[in-house]
Amino acid sequence: MQPQKFLFIINPSAGARTAGWIPLIEEFFKGKSISPEFWVMTSHTQSEQVVDIIEQSAPDKVVAVGGDGTIKLVATALLNKKIPLGILPAGSANGLAYELGIPENPAAALQVLLDGKARAIHALAIQQEICLHLSDLGLNAWAMKRFNKGGKRGMWGYALASIQALYYARTFRLSLTIDDNNWKEKATMVVLANGTSYRTGAVINPEGSLFDDRFEVVVMKQISIIETLKMLIRSRSFDPEKLVIYPAKKVQIQCRKRVPFQIDGEFRGKVRFVEAEILPEAIQMWVPA
Repeated sequence: MQPQKFLFIINPSAGARTAGWIPLIEEFFKGKSISPEFWVMTSHTQSEQVVDIIEQSAPDKVVAVGGDGTIKLVATALLNKKIPLGILPAGSANGLAYELGIPENPAAALQVLLDGKARAIHALAIQQEICLHLSDLGLNAWAMKRFNKGGKRGMWGYALASIQALYYARTFRLSLTIDDNNWKEKATMVVLANGTSYRTGAVINPEGSLFDDRFEVVVMKQISIIETLKMLIRSRSFDPEKLVIYPAKKVQIQCRKRVPFQIDGEFRGKVRFVEAEILPEAIQMWVPA
């Protein structure tokens, strides 16, 4: 039987795991009917290059080795294609892998590539790029900015950035157009949520799913030190009295002033307008069976 070809696209600078992936992967698949190929990204890698590499390789499965930014880059190259995308979590937070139930232990994550299955997830088209997990305006976007600039990585780095971001938290006024309905709100944070929770385990969108035909717009009306600490403590939900959740397939957000904005953990500056639309069954993800 012809061996299956797995193309591993590796970000060598993701998180704290900067080396050792290639020999680890080769050793794991030794004696198995899998032919691993490797391509190592650089800091200048663009999605178009990833498309070319995938077309040249013609793999049975593509595996992103990195964090949420790496996964999004590879997923963009696989939009609306039948090739499934697997994940080896190697980032600082690994929010999407956590959402999909993919373990951070390398051997366990590699085993998922053998024992798992393909499932289609939806994505969001936001400001001419895609979002796979969570994007937001306001408090957490400030935290992402601090986190990406800071020297401390991992969960403790994110915790410190979140606490520091409280200093910058401001309520802002916005208009929402969701499908055919309009609302006016005051918020400290607005989340465009494909998934249910941040990597810390804090549940921001308890009824959400990556596998349905909608996303949620979560409006956090108030925030406090208590609520921020819930972002840092596993399995703690936000106070429902302080947020409202709107199901959506398309949304336009108009803010009165420029507000910090992030997409899948990458700070995108300050914006006054955001438009997002669901891309149903956009990516075939390889997930635990």
